[in-house]
Amino acid sequence: MDFAFGPEDERFRTEARDWLAEHFTGPFTALEQEPGGHPGEARGDMTARRAWERELGTGGWIGLGWDRTDGAYGNRAATLTQQVVWAEEYARAGAPGRLGHIGENLLAPTLLAHGDLAQRARFLPPIARAEELWCQGYSEPDAGSDLAGLRTRAVRDPGEGTYRITGQKIWTSLAHEADWCFVLARTEEGSQRHHGLSFLLVPMDQPGRIEVRPIRQLTGTAEFNEVFFDGAVARAEHLVGGAGHGWRVAMSLLAVERGVSTLVQQIGFAQELSRVVRLALETGAAEEPVLRDRLIRQWAELKAMRWNALRTLGAAQKPAPNPSPARNSAPNPARDPAPNDARDPAPRKGAAHDLPPGSANSQAPGPQAPGPRDPGPQDPGAPSVAKLLWGGWHQRLGELAVQVRGAAAALGPARWTAGRPYELDAFQRLFLFSRADTIYGGSDEIQRTIIAERVLHLPKESRR
Repeated sequence: MDFAFGPEDERFRTEARDWLAEHFTGPFTALEQEPGGHPGEARGDMTARRAWERELGTGGWIGLGWDRTDGAYGNRAATLTQQVVWAEEYARAGAPGRLGHIGENLLAPTLLAHGDLAQRARFLPPIARAEELWCQGYSEPDAGSDLAGLRTRAVRDPGEGTYRITGQKIWTSLAHEADWCFVLARTEEGSQRHHGLSFLLVPMDQPGRIEVRPIRQLTGTAEFNEVFFDGAVARAEHLVGGAGHGWRVAMSLLAVERGVSTLVQQIGFAQELSRVVRLALETGAAEEPVLRDRLIRQWAELKAMRWNALRTLGAAQKPAPNPSPARNSAPNPARDPAPNDARDPAPRKGAAHDLPPGSANSQAPGPQAPGPRDPGPQDPGAPSVAKLLWGGWHQRLGELAVQVRGAAAALGPARWTAGRPYELDAFQRLFLFSRADTIYGGSDEIQRTIIAERVLHLPKESRR
C-alpha cells in the first residue's frame, strides 16, 4: 500500500498542528499523556478531561473519516492518510487519552453500518460534539472469553414497547463516567449461544435500576467497573440491527478495532519507547549489552508491527468480492448465515467464535440490514495477529521501563502517607498495567486458537 503523504495531507497536518498549539494550552496541559496512559484510564481531573473532549468536538476533530453518505454529523471530512496525520500530531502534542473513544471508534462505525437513519441522527451528533460518553456492556462474570455464553436478559414489554434488562456486566471501561451503554442481551426466551441476542442502547442515568461498582486495579485506579442491571429500561427504537440479530452487530463492532486505530496505537507506543530509551541513556543502562540488545529489538519489532498494520489496512481498502446488499434491504438468512454453521452447531467456551469484548480478534460476518459498510479485513487472522504482536510487545516494554531504572524502580515518586498511600510514577504504571495486555481484549490463547482454526484450518481442539 502506498502510504505517502501528499500536499493536501501536509496542509491538513499544518491545520491540525496549529489548532493543537492554540487549544491544548492552559489547564489542559495538566492532562498531558504519560507513558502507560491509555484511553480508558481513570487518572486526572475528569471534569477537565470532559472539557477537553468538548473542545475537540467544537473544533470538529471527533469522528474524522466517518461515512458521510447520509450527511455530516458535526465532524470534518478526512481521508485515511489525514486520519493518520491527525493521530501523529495529537500524539506529538502529548494530548491526553480520549474519554470518548468508545463512542467515536466503536459505536459510531457500528451505527453507520447497522443503525437506521433515526438512530444515526439521534446518537452521532452528540458523540461528535462530546456531549454523550459511552461504555460497552459485553463481558459477564461467568462467561469469560465466551461472549456467546452471556446471561443478561432483556424482556419486551408489549404495553410500553420498551425492554427491561436484568443481569450483570463486568470489566466495563469508564462506566462510572458514561452517559450511555450499548448492551448485548438475550431477548429470545430459550435461546442459546449466539442465537436470540440483541444489541440495545441503554441510558445509564437510571437510579435503582443500574448500579456501577468500580474495580480497583494494580495501578491504584479504577477505570473498569461491574455494572448491575435490575429492570433497566431501553426503548424499542434503540434496538440496533433488529431483534435477535445482536451477534452480527456485536461482531461487526469488535472488528473495527484495527486499521487506522492500530496505527494510532503504534504512534503512542513509539513515544513510550522513546522515553524508555532516553531513560536508559540517562541512567547508563544502555551501556549494558543485554539491555541495549533488548531496546534495539523493541524498536525493530515496533517497525514490523507498523508494516503489518499498513499491510492489513491496504487489504481492508480492497473492494469486497461480493457487493453488499442495499442499505435498507431486509436480512436474508440464505445469504447471511449465522456465524456458526452446521459444521459447528454448538461452539464451546473458548472457541474461535467466542470473542471477548474490546478486542480486534474477529472478522465481522456478512452484512446484515441495513449493513452496507462492512469494514472487515480480507484476512480473518489479521486482527488476531495484530493483537498477539502488540500485547506481548507492550508488556515487554513495561518490563524494560523498570529494568532500565534498576533498584530505583522499586521506589515511589513521593513519600507514602496515610492520605496518599499508593503513588506510582509513569513507568511504574506502564509496567503494572501492561501485565494485562496479553489478557484483556482477547487473551493470547484465544488469538492463537482463532489463527489455528480459521487461518491454518487445523483440527479443532477437543473440548469437554
